[in-house]
Amino acid sequence: MLLLLVVGAHFAQAARLSLPAGRGSVEQRTSNLTNYLTRELHLSRLQRQAVEKSTRKYLQQLDQLAVKPGLVAAVSEGRLLEGKTMAELENEYDTALARVFTPGQYTAYSWLREHQPESSR
Repeated sequence: MLLLLVVGAHFAQAARLSLPAGRGSVEQRTSNLTNYLTRELHLSRLQRQAVEKSTRKYLQQLDQLAVKPGLVAAVSEGRLLEGKTMAELENEYDTALARVFTPGQYTAYSWLREHQPESSR
């Protein structure tokens, strides 16, 4: 329990995890976020590579979603467009990271995501 509090306090003081579309290139944002997660979660080289790949894909999809927001359903009933919602993208990204992180790393990552300001999500 004490370890969880120490880790939580560390993350509370760390820079916030921020993934909004449109702030720099996808490559730049991928690099920044991957470096941050590597440093804060003490990722191995293989974990870092997997996180970088998943993050790049996620940020590219966010940029595509930003170009055409709100397009979810097609004109005819029961037919959906190919685009995914923001929630679906976030869920896919979290699932990809859960496969890469150890349970402790994923717990710390989840805590960090939950405790960031709503405006930076």
